Amino acid sequence: MKQMDRRSFLKLAGAGSAAAAAAAAIPIIASTTIRETGVLRFSASLGLPAPPLPSYATQVVEGSVDLSRGTGLVTSRVLAGHPGATSDIGLPGLARVIRITAATPDGARLRLRGLIEDRSQLRPGESPRVEIIVDRARGLLQAPFLGRAVELKLA
Repeated sequence: MKQMDRRSFLKLAGAGSAAAAAAAAIPIIASTTIRETGVLRFSASLGLPAPPLPSYATQVVEGSVDLSRGTGLVTSRVLAGHPGATSDIGLPGLARVIRITAATPDGARLRLRGLIEDRSQLRPGESPRVEIIVDRARGLLQAPFLGRAVELKLA
């Protein structure tokens, strides 16, 4: 087996980094194309519990909405870990799949109305009807969490 010196290793690492950067640019180009066709894709997160307490979980709301039809799908879930280092572990009973039935522009904001698909996961008093407000100007998303509205930061 051939030994590798420092210079060869750095060349190899640099080539790998360049390939990774090129691969990362592909989704950015694709999302720009999708936006131009009238599809809004978004992702927002919020640390739980609220400050001043330390966050040990993260609520993540992600979705894709066809603005011309006013339809789409949004997921809301709570993952273990603070916003800077979330894990892939979802906290049980806190995931929601929301079928969007209307998308209404309201100035710089977009109002999304929908229904929660699996109503068996709802808490007492939690409505299956959902309203999500995407405020692109402020970089915020307002969504329900356990029956009350919370503001998440758009990514």
